[in-house]
Amino acid sequence: MIRSSTLQGYRATTYAVTLPNSEMLGLRLDDTSAQADAFLKSAKAQTITCLNAWNPQSRVLNVTRNMAAHQRLRRDLTGYVALPHLGVPDRPTWRPEPGFAVLDLETEKAMALAQRHGQFGIVRYERGGVAELLLTRLALR
Repeated sequence: MIRSSTLQGYRATTYAVTLPNSEMLGLRLDDTSAQADAFLKSAKAQTITCLNAWNPQSRVLNVTRNMAAHQRLRRDLTGYVALPHLGVPDRPTWRPEPGFAVLDLETEKAMALAQRHGQFGIVRYERGGVAELLLTRLALR
């Protein structure tokens, strides 16, 4: 089960996406984003889903194990437009975690991938909406 301090940490994080033109797009939970809306419109997409494979269930792993998990997730995303993403925490005690920002990834598939990689949740942004944290079953146990 996810701890409340971990949830607070997720809420105090910027989900930074590197766009194809090398510009950065920052998403914050519960916030709208005109920049994300414009990018999604230009990409002819409806959603961006941020997910990663680092530190499963918020247990800190070494870089070698985290990078191996990151590469497995990359392979799982073959066939999707997956942009580089970095979760940048406000807390100085938390380290940034790389992942992928995937265009038009179905929510059910994203949740299954997150759970398979030991993650408590994903961040999903739908054009015209707000960035949302969706929790996997791992977070609710």
